[in-house]
Amino acid sequence: MTRLLHLQLLPLLSGVQNFSLFLLDGLPENQFDIYVASVPGGDLVDAVKARGYHYLPLKHMKRPIAIDDTLALMELYSLMKRYNFDIVHTNSSKPGFLGRLAASFSHIPLILYTAHGTSFHDDQPLWQQKIYRQLEKWANSWGDYVVFVNNCDRLKYLEMGLVPPSKAITIYNAIPYEQVEKFTKIAQKRTCNPYKREFVIGSTLRFSRQKNVINLITAACQACKNEPKLKFIILGEGEHWNICRTIVHSYGLEERIILPGWDVNIAQWLALFDAFILYSRWEAQPFSVIEAMHSGLPVIVSDIPSLREMITEECGWIVPLDNQPALIQCLIEVAQHPEIAFEKGVIANKRIKEISDYDTMVKSYLELYQKVM
Repeated sequence: MTRLLHLQLLPLLSGVQNFSLFLLDGLPENQFDIYVASVPGGDLVDAVKARGYHYLPLKHMKRPIAIDDTLALMELYSLMKRYNFDIVHTNSSKPGFLGRLAASFSHIPLILYTAHGTSFHDDQPLWQQKIYRQLEKWANSWGDYVVFVNNCDRLKYLEMGLVPPSKAITIYNAIPYEQVEKFTKIAQKRTCNPYKREFVIGSTLRFSRQKNVINLITAACQACKNEPKLKFIILGEGEHWNICRTIVHSYGLEERIILPGWDVNIAQWLALFDAFILYSRWEAQPFSVIEAMHSGLPVIVSDIPSLREMITEECGWIVPLDNQPALIQCLIEVAQHPEIAFEKGVIANKRIKEISDYDTMVKSYLELYQKVM
């Protein structure tokens, strides 16, 4: 059998890690001997072992750039030489760089990297952007393919000369059909009630700078002061969670802006929402939006290329980034016109089925994997 390693960083069950599990679950059972490596100690480890895959702990891998990265590189090189993998599939920036370098040193037959976003962003200092771009260009030279989960990032990399066209591929994310069916049932039960006392805007996200949660929560508080029907339920955890709780408390809105923490049972919450929001600073192709659209929710997003690729004005609202007045006004207007939100949700359910298909995702990656089989 073909020996396949999926390399991750954090042992969480967020979008990047779920991508690996979704993909691996769809591969032919008799063709691959599957290994997953990450920092130890989280829910990903249990999920990998429950599926019968091999789990490899990475003791020296850390999220920030550090002197220990040399130890992490040596650890990865040692693992790859010991297990003699046929394919190394890396995910996220840090494992993508160190993993491809170690795989190149180890002469792995096929080296892939799925770019779940970019390591450089417009709001970084210019010198930092230049460094990260150069690192990306080096890392791309060590692998065989770079898979982008949207077209806008692929085109950006090609325009900047960071990857040769022959190596750059777009494969959209997708969720397994059993999950599609579960969320679709939620969509089918939705009704439009213009006299409903509350209009619930929800989200599932990490409370981080990327997700722009401080601006989101502040706008939610101000919108609630101006529209009594509005209510928010924002699920998740992260470094900005306590700050957001403090903001909500300062407005006295704990009963209308609910921050319940994380819950793996997303479906029960999506069923309570009337609209979904993700006002991120940067994204790739978030599974949270895919799940929301399958459940028949219209989506409010920030005006960034990757989210514009998913959301149109027919199925949601696109709000300029860093424009608090526009965001507040949008939240108020969405709550005041529930019939429009319902219609957009119906279209969102149809659109996501057109642009995100599980069989297509698995087949596309399998075609790459089979190049060494």
